[in-house]
Amino acid sequence: MSGHYGPRSMPASALLAVLAAALLHASWNLIVKSSSDRLVAAATQVVLVGMAFIPVLIWTGLPLEAWEYVIASAVVQVGYLYSLASAYDRADLSFVYPLARGTAPLLIAVGGLIGLSTPATGIGWVALALICGGVIGIGLTAESHRGVNWSLITGVLIAAYITIDGAGVRQAESTLAYTAFLYAVTGLLLMPVVLGAKGIDKIKGALRLEWKRHLFAGGASLVSYGLLLAASLVAPLSLVAAARETGVLFATVGGWWFLHERLSRVRVLAAVVIAAGVALLALGR
Repeated sequence: MSGHYGPRSMPASALLAVLAAALLHASWNLIVKSSSDRLVAAATQVVLVGMAFIPVLIWTGLPLEAWEYVIASAVVQVGYLYSLASAYDRADLSFVYPLARGTAPLLIAVGGLIGLSTPATGIGWVALALICGGVIGIGLTAESHRGVNWSLITGVLIAAYITIDGAGVRQAESTLAYTAFLYAVTGLLLMPVVLGAKGIDKIKGALRLEWKRHLFAGGASLVSYGLLLAASLVAPLSLVAAARETGVLFATVGGWWFLHERLSRVRVLAAVVIAAGVALLALGR
Protein backbone atom coordinates (compact mmCIF):
# COMPACT_ATOMS: atom_id res chain seq x y z
CA MET A 1 0.00 0.00 0.00
CA SER A 2 1.25 3.47 -0.82
CA GLY A 3 0.96 6.55 1.33
CA HIS A 4 -1.57 8.16 -1.02
CA TYR A 5 -5.15 8.20 0.14
CA GLY A 6 -6.82 9.75 -2.88
CA PRO A 7 -8.95 12.91 -3.00
CA ARG A 8 -9.03 15.31 -0.05
CA SER A 9 -12.06 17.48 -0.90
CA MET A 10 -15.78 16.99 -1.54
CA PRO A 11 -16.84 17.44 -5.20
CA ALA A 12 -20.33 18.87 -5.76
CA SER A 13 -21.51 15.64 -7.41
CA ALA A 14 -20.42 13.61 -4.40
CA LEU A 15 -22.12 16.03 -2.01
CA LEU A 16 -25.43 15.78 -3.91
CA ALA A 17 -25.17 11.98 -3.99
CA VAL A 18 -24.60 11.83 -0.25
CA LEU A 19 -27.49 14.22 0.49
CA ALA A 20 -29.81 11.98 -1.55
CA ALA A 21 -28.44 8.99 0.33
CA ALA A 22 -29.20 10.74 3.62
CA LEU A 23 -32.84 11.31 2.69
CA LEU A 24 -33.30 7.70 1.59
CA HIS A 25 -31.58 6.35 4.66
CA ALA A 26 -33.71 8.44 7.02
CA SER A 27 -36.82 7.18 5.23
CA TRP A 28 -35.69 3.59 5.75
CA ASN A 29 -35.13 4.21 9.45
CA LEU A 30 -38.55 5.85 9.78
CA ILE A 31 -40.21 2.75 8.37
CA VAL A 32 -38.20 0.46 10.67
CA LYS A 33 -39.04 2.57 13.72
CA SER A 34 -42.76 2.69 12.89
CA SER A 35 -42.97 -1.11 12.42
CA SER A 36 -44.46 -3.31 15.11
CA ASP A 37 -41.31 -5.48 15.24
CA ARG A 38 -38.19 -3.54 14.30
CA LEU A 39 -35.77 -6.45 13.97
CA VAL A 40 -38.15 -8.41 11.75
CA ALA A 41 -38.76 -5.27 9.66
CA ALA A 42 -35.06 -4.59 9.15
CA ALA A 43 -34.28 -8.21 8.34
CA THR A 44 -37.22 -8.56 5.96
CA GLN A 45 -36.14 -5.48 4.02
CA VAL A 46 -32.54 -6.64 3.70
CA VAL A 47 -33.55 -10.14 2.56
CA LEU A 48 -36.12 -8.87 0.05
CA VAL A 49 -33.62 -6.49 -1.51
CA GLY A 50 -30.92 -9.16 -1.55
CA MET A 51 -33.30 -11.45 -3.46
CA ALA A 52 -34.38 -8.65 -5.80
CA PHE A 53 -30.78 -7.95 -6.79
CA ILE A 54 -29.77 -11.52 -7.55
CA PRO A 55 -30.27 -10.72 -11.28
CA VAL A 56 -27.79 -7.87 -10.85
CA LEU A 57 -25.19 -10.30 -9.59
CA ILE A 58 -25.91 -12.65 -12.49
CA TRP A 59 -25.39 -9.73 -14.88
CA THR A 60 -22.30 -8.21 -13.23
CA GLY A 61 -20.80 -11.33 -11.74
CA LEU A 62 -19.65 -11.73 -8.15
CA PRO A 63 -16.99 -9.21 -7.04
CA LEU A 64 -14.65 -11.99 -5.93
CA GLU A 65 -11.73 -9.57 -5.90
CA ALA A 66 -13.30 -8.00 -2.80
CA TRP A 67 -14.97 -11.03 -1.18
CA GLU A 68 -13.05 -10.66 2.12
CA TYR A 69 -14.43 -7.15 2.57
CA VAL A 70 -17.95 -8.29 1.73
CA ILE A 71 -17.87 -11.07 4.34
CA ALA A 72 -16.36 -8.83 7.02
CA SER A 73 -18.85 -6.04 6.34
CA ALA A 74 -21.81 -8.44 6.31
CA VAL A 75 -20.88 -9.78 9.74
CA VAL A 76 -20.64 -6.24 11.11
CA GLN A 77 -23.91 -5.22 9.47
CA VAL A 78 -25.78 -8.11 11.10
CA GLY A 79 -24.65 -6.72 14.45
CA TYR A 80 -25.54 -3.21 13.33
CA LEU A 81 -29.10 -4.16 12.35
CA TYR A 82 -29.63 -6.01 15.61
CA SER A 83 -28.35 -3.10 17.71
CA LEU A 84 -30.34 -0.56 15.69
CA ALA A 85 -33.57 -2.49 16.17
CA SER A 86 -32.80 -2.86 19.88
CA ALA A 87 -32.25 0.90 20.18
CA TYR A 88 -35.53 1.69 18.38
CA ASP A 89 -37.31 -0.70 20.74
CA ARG A 90 -36.22 1.56 23.61
CA ALA A 91 -36.12 5.16 22.36
CA ASP A 92 -37.40 7.68 19.80
CA LEU A 93 -36.17 7.97 16.24
CA SER A 94 -35.01 11.54 16.92
CA PHE A 95 -32.87 10.28 19.81
CA VAL A 96 -31.40 7.05 18.43
CA TYR A 97 -30.64 8.29 14.93
CA PRO A 98 -28.60 11.38 15.91
CA LEU A 99 -26.51 9.57 18.51
CA ALA A 100 -25.81 6.58 16.29
CA ARG A 101 -25.09 8.59 13.16
CA GLY A 102 -23.13 11.27 15.01
CA THR A 103 -20.79 8.76 16.64
CA ALA A 104 -19.76 7.13 13.36
CA PRO A 105 -18.01 10.02 11.52
CA LEU A 106 -16.04 10.93 14.63
CA LEU A 107 -14.71 7.39 14.87
CA ILE A 108 -13.99 7.29 11.12
CA ALA A 109 -12.11 10.58 11.38
CA VAL A 110 -10.01 9.15 14.19
CA GLY A 111 -9.37 6.17 11.91
CA GLY A 112 -8.02 8.60 9.33
CA LEU A 113 -5.38 9.74 11.79
CA ILE A 114 -4.03 6.20 12.12
CA GLY A 115 -4.24 5.32 8.44
CA LEU A 116 -7.51 3.37 8.35
CA SER A 117 -9.28 5.87 6.11
CA THR A 118 -8.66 9.04 4.10
CA PRO A 119 -7.68 11.94 6.39
CA ALA A 120 -9.65 15.17 6.08
CA THR A 121 -8.24 18.62 5.38
CA GLY A 122 -8.43 21.57 7.81
CA ILE A 123 -11.82 22.86 6.63
CA GLY A 124 -13.07 19.29 6.58
CA TRP A 125 -12.29 18.96 10.27
CA VAL A 126 -14.27 22.13 11.00
CA ALA A 127 -17.22 20.78 9.01
CA LEU A 128 -16.89 17.45 10.78
CA ALA A 129 -16.96 19.14 14.19
CA LEU A 130 -20.06 21.17 13.31
CA ILE A 131 -22.00 18.22 11.95
CA CYS A 132 -21.11 15.92 14.80
CA GLY A 133 -21.80 18.61 17.39
CA GLY A 134 -25.18 19.26 15.80
CA VAL A 135 -26.29 15.66 15.70
CA ILE A 136 -25.20 15.06 19.26
CA GLY A 137 -27.04 18.23 20.32
CA ILE A 138 -30.22 16.91 18.72
CA GLY A 139 -29.81 13.61 20.51
CA LEU A 140 -29.35 15.26 23.88
CA THR A 141 -32.69 17.07 23.56
CA ALA A 142 -34.62 13.82 23.70
CA GLU A 143 -36.91 13.54 26.71
CA SER A 144 -35.97 9.90 27.33
CA HIS A 145 -32.40 8.60 27.34
CA ARG A 146 -33.42 4.96 27.20
CA GLY A 147 -31.54 3.11 24.53
CA VAL A 148 -28.37 5.22 24.71
CA ASN A 149 -26.10 2.17 25.04
CA TRP A 150 -27.59 0.47 22.00
CA SER A 151 -27.42 3.78 20.07
CA LEU A 152 -23.71 4.16 20.77
CA ILE A 153 -23.03 0.52 19.90
CA THR A 154 -24.85 1.13 16.63
CA GLY A 155 -22.59 4.13 15.95
CA VAL A 156 -19.45 2.06 16.52
CA LEU A 157 -20.70 -0.62 14.12
CA ILE A 158 -21.61 1.99 11.51
CA ALA A 159 -18.06 3.32 11.63
CA ALA A 160 -16.72 -0.22 11.29
CA TYR A 161 -18.72 -1.22 8.22
CA ILE A 162 -18.22 2.12 6.46
CA THR A 163 -14.46 1.78 6.93
CA ILE A 164 -14.51 -1.80 5.64
CA ASP A 165 -16.67 -0.94 2.64
CA GLY A 166 -14.71 2.21 1.84
CA ALA A 167 -11.70 -0.04 1.29
CA GLY A 168 -13.66 -2.89 -0.26
CA VAL A 169 -15.36 -0.85 -2.96
CA ARG A 170 -11.94 0.33 -4.14
CA GLN A 171 -10.99 -3.30 -4.71
CA ALA A 172 -14.20 -4.18 -6.56
CA GLU A 173 -14.60 -3.56 -10.28
CA SER A 174 -18.25 -2.53 -9.82
CA THR A 175 -19.84 -0.56 -6.98
CA LEU A 176 -23.23 -1.99 -7.95
CA ALA A 177 -21.97 -5.58 -7.82
CA TYR A 178 -20.28 -4.97 -4.47
CA THR A 179 -23.41 -3.47 -2.92
CA ALA A 180 -25.71 -6.19 -4.27
CA PHE A 181 -23.38 -8.95 -3.10
CA LEU A 182 -23.14 -7.31 0.31
CA TYR A 183 -26.92 -7.28 0.72
CA ALA A 184 -27.20 -10.91 -0.37
CA VAL A 185 -24.56 -12.10 2.10
CA THR A 186 -25.92 -9.93 4.91
CA GLY A 187 -29.39 -11.37 4.36
CA LEU A 188 -28.06 -14.93 4.49
CA LEU A 189 -26.23 -14.26 7.75
CA LEU A 190 -29.06 -12.26 9.28
CA MET A 191 -31.88 -14.75 8.82
CA PRO A 192 -30.62 -17.35 11.32
CA VAL A 193 -30.20 -14.58 13.91
CA VAL A 194 -33.76 -13.35 13.41
CA LEU A 195 -35.18 -16.87 13.30
CA GLY A 196 -33.55 -17.63 16.62
CA ALA A 197 -34.67 -14.36 18.22
CA LYS A 198 -38.20 -14.05 16.82
CA GLY A 199 -39.36 -17.31 15.26
CA ILE A 200 -40.71 -18.09 11.80
CA ASP A 201 -44.28 -16.91 12.45
CA LYS A 202 -43.37 -13.23 12.90
CA ILE A 203 -41.22 -13.29 9.79
CA LYS A 204 -44.02 -14.85 7.74
CA GLY A 205 -46.44 -12.24 9.08
CA ALA A 206 -44.20 -9.37 8.04
CA LEU A 207 -43.77 -10.81 4.55
CA ARG A 208 -47.49 -11.41 4.13
CA LEU A 209 -48.85 -8.13 5.49
CA GLU A 210 -46.13 -5.55 4.79
CA TRP A 211 -43.98 -6.88 1.97
CA LYS A 212 -44.56 -3.86 -0.30
CA ARG A 213 -43.65 -1.45 2.46
CA HIS A 214 -40.51 -3.37 3.39
CA LEU A 215 -39.45 -3.79 -0.23
CA PHE A 216 -39.69 -0.02 -0.73
CA ALA A 217 -37.72 0.64 2.45
CA GLY A 218 -35.12 -1.96 1.53
CA GLY A 219 -34.74 -0.45 -1.93
CA ALA A 220 -34.23 2.97 -0.36
CA SER A 221 -31.56 1.51 1.89
CA LEU A 222 -29.79 -0.17 -1.03
CA VAL A 223 -29.75 2.94 -3.23
CA SER A 224 -28.67 5.05 -0.26
CA TYR A 225 -25.71 2.85 0.50
CA GLY A 226 -24.75 2.54 -3.15
CA LEU A 227 -24.63 6.34 -3.43
CA LEU A 228 -22.49 6.48 -0.32
CA LEU A 229 -19.99 3.98 -1.71
CA ALA A 230 -19.85 5.78 -5.05
CA ALA A 231 -19.17 9.09 -3.32
CA SER A 232 -16.39 7.50 -1.27
CA LEU A 233 -14.50 6.90 -4.54
CA VAL A 234 -14.09 10.63 -5.17
CA ALA A 235 -14.10 12.20 -1.69
CA PRO A 236 -12.50 11.55 1.72
CA LEU A 237 -14.34 8.89 3.69
CA SER A 238 -14.60 11.08 6.80
CA LEU A 239 -16.29 13.87 4.81
CA VAL A 240 -18.64 11.47 3.02
CA ALA A 241 -19.69 9.97 6.35
CA ALA A 242 -20.16 13.42 7.88
CA ALA A 243 -22.27 14.74 4.99
CA ARG A 244 -24.49 11.69 5.21
CA GLU A 245 -25.32 12.68 8.77
CA THR A 246 -27.62 15.36 7.36
CA GLY A 247 -30.05 12.46 7.37
CA VAL A 248 -30.55 13.56 10.97
CA LEU A 249 -32.45 16.58 9.61
CA PHE A 250 -34.76 14.35 7.60
CA ALA A 251 -35.14 11.85 10.45
CA THR A 252 -35.95 14.62 12.92
CA VAL A 253 -38.61 16.09 10.65
CA GLY A 254 -39.95 12.61 9.92
CA GLY A 255 -40.12 11.79 13.61
CA TRP A 256 -41.99 15.04 14.29
CA TRP A 257 -44.34 14.81 11.30
CA PHE A 258 -45.15 11.10 11.21
CA LEU A 259 -44.42 9.88 14.74
CA HIS A 260 -45.42 13.07 16.61
CA GLU A 261 -42.09 13.45 18.40
CA ARG A 262 -41.39 16.83 19.99
CA LEU A 263 -39.33 19.34 17.97
CA SER A 264 -37.75 21.84 20.40
CA ARG A 265 -35.91 25.10 19.72
CA VAL A 266 -32.62 23.50 20.73
CA ARG A 267 -33.21 20.74 18.22
CA VAL A 268 -33.88 23.30 15.47
CA LEU A 269 -30.68 25.15 16.39
CA ALA A 270 -28.72 21.92 16.24
CA ALA A 271 -30.19 21.28 12.78
CA VAL A 272 -28.92 24.70 11.63
CA VAL A 273 -25.45 23.78 12.88
CA ILE A 274 -25.58 20.63 10.77
CA ALA A 275 -26.57 22.67 7.72
CA ALA A 276 -23.58 24.96 8.34
CA GLY A 277 -21.30 21.95 8.39
CA VAL A 278 -22.65 20.76 5.04
CA ALA A 279 -22.11 24.25 3.57
CA LEU A 280 -18.47 24.08 4.67
CA LEU A 281 -18.09 20.80 2.86
CA ALA A 282 -19.22 22.51 -0.35
CA LEU A 283 -16.86 25.46 0.24
CA GLY A 284 -14.01 23.05 0.69
CA ARG A 285 -14.23 21.82 -2.90
